[in-house]
Order: sequence, then structure tokens, then C-alpha cells
Amino acid sequence: MKKNLIIISKIILGIVSIALPFLIIVFLLTNVIRIYEYDQLKWIALLICAIGFYISGLINRKTSLKLVPFLYISLLIFIPMRCFYFPLIYFLVLFATISLLMTRNEVNKTIKLASIAVMSGLFVYFLFSQPLIIKQGESIKSDQYGELINGKTIWDFTEKKSNLLPESVFLDSKSKNFDLKSLKNKTLYISFWATWCRPCRTEKPQLEKLKADFKNNSDIIFIDISVDGDEEKWKKYIELNKPSGIQLISKDYAKTRNLFNLSGIPAHLVVNKKGEFGKARIIEKAYFLLSDSVHLNKFIHRKLPKKINSFDIDNYRMVKYVELDSTNTIYYTTHEKNRLLAAQLNNNLDTMRKKEKAKFINLLIEKFPTQNNDSLIYKVIFSKSNIENVEFESENE
Repeated sequence: MKKNLIIISKIILGIVSIALPFLIIVFLLTNVIRIYEYDQLKWIALLICAIGFYISGLINRKTSLKLVPFLYISLLIFIPMRCFYFPLIYFLVLFATISLLMTRNEVNKTIKLASIAVMSGLFVYFLFSQPLIIKQGESIKSDQYGELINGKTIWDFTEKKSNLLPESVFLDSKSKNFDLKSLKNKTLYISFWATWCRPCRTEKPQLEKLKADFKNNSDIIFIDISVDGDEEKWKKYIELNKPSGIQLISKDYAKTRNLFNLSGIPAHLVVNKKGEFGKARIIEKAYFLLSDSVHLNKFIHRKLPKKINSFDIDNYRMVKYVELDSTNTIYYTTHEKNRLLAAQLNNNLDTMRKKEKAKFINLLIEKFPTQNNDSLIYKVIFSKSNIENVEFESENE
């Protein structure tokens, strides 16, 4: 009896042990390495799986082989991670099996080495099959074409896909097939969403307003495509909220994401009458695109002039007011141990001391610098005042 309890305890411990690498890796990716949209990277799931099942195997190395299959219950953790889909689930099972084999004394070294080689090769393939982007701000910003403007791309070996609408068939609310290409000579505004996606639900009122503003234009068709795994839940949402436009659901989220090169949801596409599409993440910009076909075509073909990035307070840190008659002022950044180039900053302060009547100066220093060769370049914004802002100072001391 006691022996059975020990075996059961080991199996349970082995099942929950995958939570340890999951928590550690997610913490590192979120707070230390700051990888952009890490939950979309397949190699992250495979890494968690390999480490988790290896730990589980070590705990159960003496457990009977007949009971080892119970450890595969741990794979259910990948359901909330949105990684439990074909064909990725096959690779998760393979990585779990190889990791368990590594801990068994019954398996000879030749098989172990061959298995490690296979797993390593597959891991390297998945590692470089998707772009790796590091955040360089509080949040990732994108330009009018959806290109990141404050993220550093470590690698991106993906091929640039055609901007022609791909062959894709979805299901309508009556479970009948619907082909997007059947909508010929029409301008389309396609929104990808899901009932489980809070940001998607939050922007729904804004999307419905956009639809209402263009309801009298018969050349523009709005299409909402859900990527829900639960078709019945999607239908209940549609019946309850009655959104306007064509309502469709994807048969295979992974395939849809790959076809339309979606990094996440919500996502919006604009399609011209030739069937060419471009990403238009911000709903407000759709008004300009849908109102002018020439503007829309230029946007899709990336021929619009690039806009200068607007000021975003989230990318700066505040420094308390400093009296202008102070001397030898030196500032340090709060990011790691990088020192701000104090000489140039002090020269500007000296100029203000001589020419301006203001008594105080406020500084906004960019949190994340731009790297140019061996130099770190920070943007600094000056603000003059005759009154020291006490509230502002107390918040940043």
C-alpha cells in the first residue's frame, strides 16, 4: 500500500513538474529578455516541453513503463498557451517522449544520442523559422505599414509573402463554406478576432462604428473572422451581440495565421478590388484607407511617405526640475548602468542659463537608447518653467 502511494505521488509530482520551467521561462521572456510575442513562438513551447518532461522523467526514472504514459497529461498545459494544435502537438509529443527516454536506464546510449540529435535538429529548425524580436520600449509600436519601430529584430529568415489574398475558405454562421475570393471587385475590411480575446472584444464598439459610417457604401464589405476553437460559443456571441457585416469562423487557426501572416489578434486587413491586401492594425486609420481608393492602393504597395514617429511619453523617464543656475550637472539613466552623455546635456543647460529667463528646467530622457556602433544615443526633451513643480518632483524622487 505504501509503495503504491509513493508511485502515485511521483506520477502526480511528475505531471505538475512542467509548471516549474513554464513559470521560469515565461518570467525570463517577459521581464529579462523581453521577447516580443513569445507566446507565438513554437520553439518556446518545445523548450518548456523538453525541460518539463526531462524533470518529470528524473522523478519517475524507476516508475514502471506501464505507468509512464500518465505523465503525458502534462501536455494539457499547452491548451491555454494556444499551442495544442496540429501539427505542433505531434512535435510536443515527440519532444516529451525523447526527454523521458533520456532518463531511462533501459534505453541504450546509441538510441539516446540519436534521439537527442533528432530533437536538437528540430529545435534549431523551429528556433530560426520565426522572427525573433526584442522589445526596446514599454510596448511595441508599429508604423502605418505594421512594421515595428521600437523593436530590435535579432533574426528573420521568413520569406516575404505575396500581398494577394490567399486561397482561404471559412464557415459562416450556418456552417456553410464561404470563399473570400467570391467577393470580387469589392473593397474588403477583414477583422480577425476571438471571443476569448479581451482586446478584440474591447475594440468591437469602435469597429461597429466604422461599419455604420460606411454602411451606405455598397463597394465596401466588412468581414469578421473568428479564430475560436469553440464554434458554438462563437455562434452564441453572434446571436447575442448581432454584429454587422459578414460573420465567419476559421476552420484551422494555425493555418489561417500562417496564410495571412498574423502575429496575433486582433488583426485587421484592407483588401482592394484587385484582391491585394495590407495590414491596418489601427481602426482609426481605416477611415482614410476606405475613403480613397488611390490612398488605399498606395498603402498596400507601401508607397505612402513614412511618417515621423510622434512623441510617446511611455518611452521616456521624467527627471525632476533642476535650477538653471546649478553647475556641473550630470545625469545617469535608469536603464542598466549606461551613463548619459553629460557633456552635451550640460552645454545645452549652459546655453539656457545665459539666454533664458526661466528659473527651472525639466528633462524627459528616453528610457531606451538607440545604439550607433559603440555609442548609446538618448533623446532628451527640455521644458522650461519659472515654477518648480512640487507634485512632479515628489512622484519621481
